[in-house]
Amino acid sequence: MKGIYCLEGIWDEDLREKSSVSPILELLHSNRDIDYIYHDCATEDEIEYFVSKWTQRKYSKYPILYFAFHGEKNKILLGNKKTYSLDNLAELLSGKCSNSIIIFGSCSTLAIRKNFLIKFLNKTGALAICGYQKDVDWLHSTAFEMLILSQMQENEFSKRGISSIENKVNSLARKFRDELQFRMVTSKEL
Repeated sequence: MKGIYCLEGIWDEDLREKSSVSPILELLHSNRDIDYIYHDCATEDEIEYFVSKWTQRKYSKYPILYFAFHGEKNKILLGNKKTYSLDNLAELLSGKCSNSIIIFGSCSTLAIRKNFLIKFLNKTGALAICGYQKDVDWLHSTAFEMLILSQMQENEFSKRGISSIENKVNSLARKFRDELQFRMVTSKEL
């Protein structure tokens, strides 16, 4: 099984709010034996700290880097209305994402030109980047993410296996086509 390394933002300014993707990670773990590491992040320093930890060799069994945040075009949103751009993330991950897939469970983050996403893949070395091109309903997108995280377990993470993964993800995405506008760009397009 391919582990999931999840970083989650704060969903609501009211800290009593309990929304989190951690229950889906626990469900995948208990039902499919998919291991995961989970941390919440609210600052640039926390993102950079946990992402740099993920790049260490001892976490190589967690090739799915999953960002669960609020988002906007080309950015994830942190607390206090701060943002973290895909440019900054590509710089942080430069050359460190071999045989990995990066998922943005964040509204509109991938509402950008495909050539920019290909540059992101080139810089990071990731097999694929995927996420939403519009604002999405939290419950529907979270359920969809659970399905794709599960489907990603069926094939090897390699240049050869990425086509099968892409087909499975795109097949699931078609079922939610109008509602989610999910996209996946893979390294085979480099």
